[in-house]
Amino acid sequence: MLFGALQTDPVKGLSPREAETRISKRGINGIWKVTRASAYDFALKMILDLATLLLLVVAVIAAVFEASGALIAIIAVVLVGGLLRILLHVRSRRIFEEKARGVIPRVTVIRGGSPVICSAEDLTEGDVILLEAGNTVPADVRIISTAGILVYENRMTDNKSIVAKNAEVIPETPDAEVPIERRDNMLYAGTTVVSGEARGVVVATGDATLAVSKYGTFVIPSGEKLKVSDKLMTWSRYFSLVLLGLVAVITLFGSLVSETSALEILLSASALAAAAMSESFGVIGDYAVACSVRKSDSEDSGRAKVKNAATVELLNASDTLLLESPAMIKAGDITLNSYYTDGRLINIDEPVEGISPAELLKLCYVTTGLLPQGMLTANVAAPVRESSSVDYAGIRKIFEEYFASSTEERALENTVIVGPEPAGGAESGGLDTVLICRQGNFEAVVSGSIEEVLSCCTSIRRGGRVLPITKEDFAAVRSEAEVLRRRGIFTVAVARRDSPYINMNRVSALQMCMTFEGFLALSDRAHGDAMDALRKCREGDRMRMVCFTEGSAEDRAFLEMIGFLTEKDKYITLEEAFAAERIALEPGQFAAICTGSADAARLRREFAKKLLRGGCRITYASCDPADMWLMKEAPVSVAVPAASKIKKTIPQAIRSSSDVVITPQGGGGVYETFRVTEFSKGAFMNLRRCANYLAASNVARILLVLVSALISGVPVASPVALLVWGLLLDLAVAFVALRRDPPWNIVSVKGKAHRLQSGVRDFARPAALGALWSAVIIALPIAVSIYRGKTHPLEGPVITSLAFVAALISIPVFGGELMTNGSIFKRSKRRSRAIPALFFLCIATAALFSFLPAAAKFVGGTVITVKLFITSFIPAVITLAVFEIIKFTTKKNKMSEDEKNDINNSRRKI
Repeated sequence: MLFGALQTDPVKGLSPREAETRISKRGINGIWKVTRASAYDFALKMILDLATLLLLVVAVIAAVFEASGALIAIIAVVLVGGLLRILLHVRSRRIFEEKARGVIPRVTVIRGGSPVICSAEDLTEGDVILLEAGNTVPADVRIISTAGILVYENRMTDNKSIVAKNAEVIPETPDAEVPIERRDNMLYAGTTVVSGEARGVVVATGDATLAVSKYGTFVIPSGEKLKVSDKLMTWSRYFSLVLLGLVAVITLFGSLVSETSALEILLSASALAAAAMSESFGVIGDYAVACSVRKSDSEDSGRAKVKNAATVELLNASDTLLLESPAMIKAGDITLNSYYTDGRLINIDEPVEGISPAELLKLCYVTTGLLPQGMLTANVAAPVRESSSVDYAGIRKIFEEYFASSTEERALENTVIVGPEPAGGAESGGLDTVLICRQGNFEAVVSGSIEEVLSCCTSIRRGGRVLPITKEDFAAVRSEAEVLRRRGIFTVAVARRDSPYINMNRVSALQMCMTFEGFLALSDRAHGDAMDALRKCREGDRMRMVCFTEGSAEDRAFLEMIGFLTEKDKYITLEEAFAAERIALEPGQFAAICTGSADAARLRREFAKKLLRGGCRITYASCDPADMWLMKEAPVSVAVPAASKIKKTIPQAIRSSSDVVITPQGGGGVYETFRVTEFSKGAFMNLRRCANYLAASNVARILLVLVSALISGVPVASPVALLVWGLLLDLAVAFVALRRDPPWNIVSVKGKAHRLQSGVRDFARPAALGALWSAVIIALPIAVSIYRGKTHPLEGPVITSLAFVAALISIPVFGGELMTNGSIFKRSKRRSRAIPALFFLCIATAALFSFLPAAAKFVGGTVITVKLFITSFIPAVITLAVFEIIKFTTKKNKMSEDEKNDINNSRRKI
C-alpha cells in the first residue's frame, strides 16, 4: 500500500528524472537551513556605524561652508573603502556558508537501481535510502528492512534512551492512534543512527516532517557565532567611543590654540575617526578565519575539510593532539628486517652465501591469501583480507623488490591454489593455510605467529635436510622472536608438508607433522609526513602528542623506536590510567595511554575526559567508528582514513560526528591534522599582527592630527590623506597580513603569539612604534626646512605632500616587518609574493601623489621635486633599520639560549 501510494519501487527506488520532477514540484527537503549573509544588510549596517555617520555629518557641514573639494574627496574615498569592506565581508561569509553546508547530512539513495550519495536537501518522497551507524536521519522514513538498527531519537519523541527499530507492520488500533514513541518502524528526521543498518523509503520531507512541525527548521550558523568576531566588535565599540571623544577634544583645543580654522580641524579629526577602520575589525576577523578554512582545503594540508568556521578557534586553542592508535603514525607498509632459516637469524643486509629469504618469501606470499584461484604470476591482482593483522600489501611489495628481475622467477613452477580461499576458523585453527599442487605433488603450507606454527611442527629444515625438531630448537626460535618483539618487529612463521589430501575440508589434518621452514621478521615503517609533524612538535616543546595503545610490546617498542616516547615522556599503564582522577601532562610532553583490547573505545572515551580534566585542550583523531561518541564530546575531532594502502575509507559514523574530515589519501592523518592546526594558529597569529599594525598606524595618525591641529605651521595631515592612508592602504596591508602562511614551525611560537590582544598592555609596543613612526614623519619636513633655511622654506602644501608621501613609503615597511618573524630580507620558501607587491603598490601610489598635480591636489598637497621624493624615503629607511636591529639582537640572544640548552642536554646524557 505504501509503495503504491508513493509510486516508487522498493528495489530500484525513483528514477533520476522522476526525482527531479518531484523536487521541482514540491521543493527541496528544507529541514536544514544555512544562514546566508546579505551584502545589502551589511552595507546598510556599515552606513549606520558611528564613524560613517560622523563623516556624513562632516560632509554636510563641508557642503554648507562650500568646502566642495574636501566633500567630493571624502565621499569618493569612503565609497571605495566601503566597497572593499563589503567585498571582504561577502567573500568571508560565502566561505563560511560553503563549510556550513557540509553539516547538512549526506545519505546513500537508490536512484534507478544504483546507489548515489547525495545531500539531504535532494531527497523527495518515495526515495529509497540506505542508513548506517553514524548517519543523521535526513527525512521521515518508513523502514523496509533492517539489521539490528539502534537509534537515538534526541528530543523528537519521549524515548529518552537509545531505541531499537524494525520493519514490522504495526497493527491498526481502531480506537486510538499509535503514539509516536511506539512507532518502531519509523525513523524521524534529525535523529541519529547509533548502530546497525537499514533500508527505508522517505515518506515526508521539509515542513511535513515531525521535526519541523515541532521545532521548525534546523538553522546551521555560518560564522555568526565566532568568538573572535564578538571580541573584535567589542573592540570596535570602545574604539569608536574613544575616537569620538578625540574628535571633540582635537576640535576644541585646536580651535583655541591654533590659527587653523575650526572647520579644517573638524574635517581632519573626523577623517581620523573614519580612517581608524574601527568598524572594519569584525570584517578583518572573519576574513582571517576564512583564509584559514580555505587553506585547509588546499593540497598543502592534505585536503582536510573543516566543517565549521568555529572549529578554527578551537584548533587555535588546542595544545594536545590525541591519536586513536599507533597505526595512525605507520606508513601502511612494512620492511623486511631479518629472516630466520637454517637455524640462525640473518639480518637482511648481511650477505650469506647459499642462504637467502627467497624460499620463505615465496611460501609466505602464497599462504597470505592474496591470490585468487589460478596461476601465480606477476600480473595477478592481489585482493586484501582485511581481517588479518599482517600487512599483506607490504609482503607483496617485499616480494616484488626481491624478485622483480623476471616473470619466470615469480611463477613458482606453475603453482596452483586448490580451493577458492585459504581455510580459516575452526578448520585451520586460525592459521593461513593453502593447499598447493606442484606438477602433481600436493603440498600444504601454513603461516602465522611463531607459537601457532611451532605447535604444528615435528621437524625443522636445516642445511637442506629435514631433521626432528627438539626442545632446543623451540627455545632458540622463541628466543630470537622475543628479541625482535621487544624491538617492535613482528614475525610471520612458515611451515609446510607433503600431503595426499586434496580436499580443503580436511585442511586441519594437514597441520599435523609439519616441517618448520623459518620466519620473516617484518618491521612497520613510520609515515614520513607523520614523522615531520612529530619532529615539529618536539622542536616546539609546547604542543603535546598522546597516543592510545592496546598495550602490546610491539606498539610500545615502535613508539620508542621512532622517538615518540623518550625519557621525559610518559607511558601510562591501564592500571595507572584507571586510578588517576585526571591525566596531566607538561607542555611538550608526549604520552602513550594503555587501554587494553577489551572495550577499548569506552576506555578511550573515559581517559580522554581525564586528559581534559588535567588541563589538556585536545584534538582527537580517529578512524574507528566506535569512537563516534568520543568525537562528539571532544573539543575538536578529526575523522581520518584507515592507514591501509588498499582501503582508504572513512566510516560514516565518525564522518558525521567529526569537526574535520581528512580525505582518503596520504598517511594515517597525523600530518593533515597537524597542518590544519598550524593553519588555525597561523590565522590568529596573522590577526594579532594585523591588530598590532593597525594600532601602530592609528597612533601615528592621531599624533599627526594633533600636530596639525595644534601647530599652525606644520600641516602634515590633510583629511583626504588620512582617509587614503587608513581606508585604502591599511586595508591592503591587512589583506596581505591575513593571507600569510604560518611560520615553518608555528608550534614553537609562544601561545601568546597566536592569541588576540586582551588589554591595553598588549598594545603598548605597537603604540610606541606608531609614536616613533609619526615622530620621524613629522621630523622630516621640519629637518628639510631647517636645512634649506631662509632661501627656499617649505610651504604648507609641500609639507603636506612630503609628510604624506613619507608615510606611504614607510607603510609597507611597518606592515612587512610586523607580519614577518625574521628579517624581511631573509630568503624563505614561505615568503609571500604579496609583500613585494605591497611595496610596489605603496611606492607607485606615493609617486602618483608626488608628481601628478590632480592627485597631489586631491590630498591637499602639491607636486614635489624628485629630490624631495627621494628624501621622503628617509623615514622608511630609519624604520627598517630599527626593526632589523631589534630582530637581529633578539635572534642572537635566542641562539645563545639554544646553545646553552644543547650543552645542558649533552651533560645530562653523559
